[in-house]
Amino acid sequence: MPRIPLITADQSTAEQRDLLEQTRRQLGRVPNLYAALAAGPAALRGYLALRDALAAGALDARLREQLALLVAHENGCEYCLAAHTLRGRRMGMSDEELAGVRQACAAEAHPHAVLRVARQVIRSGGRLTDDQLAEARENGMTDGELAETVAHVALNILSNYYNHLARPDLDFPSAPAVPDADDRPADAPERSARHQRNGSLNWREGATVALADGYHLTDGTGEAVSRLSDVRVAFEGGFAHVAVPGVDAVQVVSAPAVQVVVLRA
Repeated sequence: MPRIPLITADQSTAEQRDLLEQTRRQLGRVPNLYAALAAGPAALRGYLALRDALAAGALDARLREQLALLVAHENGCEYCLAAHTLRGRRMGMSDEELAGVRQACAAEAHPHAVLRVARQVIRSGGRLTDDQLAEARENGMTDGELAETVAHVALNILSNYYNHLARPDLDFPSAPAVPDADDRPADAPERSARHQRNGSLNWREGATVALADGYHLTDGTGEAVSRLSDVRVAFEGGFAHVAVPGVDAVQVVSAPAVQVVVLRA
């Protein structure tokens, strides 16, 4: 049940009506989040101003939407997960791609780096290590993009946290759950997303897989390792699916995270 009433056109100040009309012109309607945030006109005006400023920045619309989805996932914001899943689908993102984004995975190196930096910022409070920053730059992130990524995290934390506080009714289709969602604490080693076995993939037997620095798979003993031998591997949709003996779930990493794959002849 909503804990902060929605501001409507007939129960609003002139400033609130102006902000709601601005939202309606841009989005075609006024989502409940915006109607709730209008309770504090300065907050809504600031949110819209930062959002519009970032829309004119270096990161394209697709990546901005992916960042919003990732931040919502990290913060467990049901409302924003629903909104940005819908928008991502309308941009042509598949369900597999959307699930990968929520685990900070993308098929191409640059957006993958941006998503990883965003997650590192959230989990560390912005305290990235020198190695993490160097890795981001090696994958093409400029200083301007680093600044904008932090700004996108801040923008979406604002909407996530306010949703947690206000609890507006959900006016978007619910987002699907992501299997085995990564809910480890910020200081835990990063591991790949894991999904259930998919028999429709084109599997290759007896492969050796080595990942780039900072990426890990789980071996049959439960240890995080960067190299595995005698595994099954399949590639689809920009992701590598790795089936490890003794591990029930297929492990999925984005293709740019894979440094070497040796296939049995």
